[in-house]
Amino acid sequence: PSILGMCDAQGAPQRMLRWHYRSRHESLISMSNHEFYEDKLVIFPSPGAEHKMGLVYHHLKDATYDRGKTRTNQREADAITEAVIEHAKNHPDMSLGVVAFSSAQMQAIQQSLETARKKMPEVEMFFKAHPHEPFFVKNLENVQGDERDVIFISIGYGRTPEGNVNLSFGPLNNEGGEKRLNVLITRAKQRCEVFTNLTSDDIDLSKTESEYVR
Repeated sequence: PSILGMCDAQGAPQRMLRWHYRSRHESLISMSNHEFYEDKLVIFPSPGAEHKMGLVYHHLKDATYDRGKTRTNQREADAITEAVIEHAKNHPDMSLGVVAFSSAQMQAIQQSLETARKKMPEVEMFFKAHPHEPFFVKNLENVQGDERDVIFISIGYGRTPEGNVNLSFGPLNNEGGEKRLNVLITRAKQRCEVFTNLTSDDIDLSKTESEYVR
């Protein structure tokens, strides 16, 4: 599964890295610290800042996941687009990346954003800025190694128009999916914003054995 796992299996000496240099707000790393690093990471108190920092939750209660046809959540994609445009206008100094749980949702976001950008040429300077950390829209499996000041996460999956919630989240449900989740949620340096129609009440752990879903 990984070079790190191979080294571990061979009994290579280990040293724990105790400081997560990327995360500049404790809420960006607290869950990973607890679930993956046995609470061994040193978490620094976060000072006040001009821009809001940390983890932000956008509950899109009117958005629905089209599970049977497009496998996308169009309202969620449009909400991401609105947030990207707002970011480009109000925080152009901060680099930005968008990550979707699935390829289908990534494509929906790309199409929505392309349509919006054609109507707003005044924001194009932002998309050409940050040459070392350019704007991107990626799916979960292609985001490892990236880091940006701000990350938007589109869950995509969730409540259908009929009101059903299926606890299937693509490759994250497979063995090792929790490791992919850990990679995803530690990409942001200053702020991570999650867009979804789900709440914690929608996750019924009696219906799944997936470590990721838990």
